[in-house]
Amino acid sequence: MRILCIANDVPLPATSGGRVDVWRRLQALRRAGHEIALLCWMDAGRVEPPSPAILAELQSVCRDVKLLPITRSLPEIAQRLLQLWRWPSHVASRWVTSRHAGLLDWARGFAPDVVLLDGLYGGAVAWELARRLGAPMVYRSHNVEHRYMNDQQAREERFARRLGLAANCVGLERFERQTVARAVQVMDISLEDAEYWRAQGFSHVSCVPTLVDAGFAARLSQAPADKPYDLLYFGNLNTPNNVEALRWLVGAVLPRLPARDLRIAVAGSRPTDAVRALLATDARITLIENPADMAEVVGQARVLVNPMLAGSGVNLKSVEMLFSRAALVSTSVGVKGLPEAARRCFAVADAPEAFGAAIERGLGEAAAETEHRTAARALFSDKALLAAIQQAIVPPTGLAIGGRP
Repeated sequence: MRILCIANDVPLPATSGGRVDVWRRLQALRRAGHEIALLCWMDAGRVEPPSPAILAELQSVCRDVKLLPITRSLPEIAQRLLQLWRWPSHVASRWVTSRHAGLLDWARGFAPDVVLLDGLYGGAVAWELARRLGAPMVYRSHNVEHRYMNDQQAREERFARRLGLAANCVGLERFERQTVARAVQVMDISLEDAEYWRAQGFSHVSCVPTLVDAGFAARLSQAPADKPYDLLYFGNLNTPNNVEALRWLVGAVLPRLPARDLRIAVAGSRPTDAVRALLATDARITLIENPADMAEVVGQARVLVNPMLAGSGVNLKSVEMLFSRAALVSTSVGVKGLPEAARRCFAVADAPEAFGAAIERGLGEAAAETEHRTAARALFSDKALLAAIQQAIVPPTGLAIGGRP
């Protein structure tokens, strides 16, 4: 098939769970023989533009790449504000920046069989292109976005960010429901979120798992037996729910692990000043900032933890943790949306005492491969992903995942 993928952000560098999910799926679809065009946006006011090396890597997978900047110029902001009566802020920003970009001619030149909306916020653009091209739109849902964003907004401590999230929450539930209704199929990352939409009367929603690529798994399998860290948390170090999880881990759990020689690492991208100050309160903690290869870092710990207290969708870090040989400890939120075969690989605890006790048990265990973990890993392979995508796409389009009918 020819698949036009419309993503919220540039998927590289893959420094967040959402970007990792998009990039690995694009790679898997390309390996399966499909042609891909990618439309995505870049927040030009907050991130560096993609380097020539990143653009080359994108183009090695996608036949065409269209990258639009969100500039936050005064005219652009004014146009976004004018759209807030019908769209949330993040949706309006992507619509406004696409108005004079020649997207329709570009998309017609690619002639997609399917428009794949990978994440919610390009939804207005995706629907317009799908309608004008006469192509079906398939929606990849990463979260029940209106619930996720309301949680983030409630937890954000920075005033400007909180205000921005509040603007995005206006009309978000209405737009999300509209997008789900317009899609011919919805491929949800989470079993629980898929069930939520089905309970709302949407019968065309199925769970399509994220995947862990073979390279990441292979690098983890080569991790040294002599681990430099006893305990590791990894993930982005700036979103409100991740900051809250770290605060709970450092403030409520680690004091229950009194050993002075415990070697603790926190690894992730773009740590906030609040995170830096928090980690400095425990001298045992090493901050690994913006690691080049997260697989290498994950393989260096005896116990991996996911202390998330809020969120929807699936925590990609929990899926990646399955491919290590470390003991795994998580809150119930951290394993939310995962199949039962994956959940059973974790010690799950929500109280600080129980979470700390689970860490101590993990530190006392020898690293080992288990049948449960091997079975769970198979759920997040290329094979599982492509089978689920074929099941999701074939009924509405009549197109086989192997190509045209």
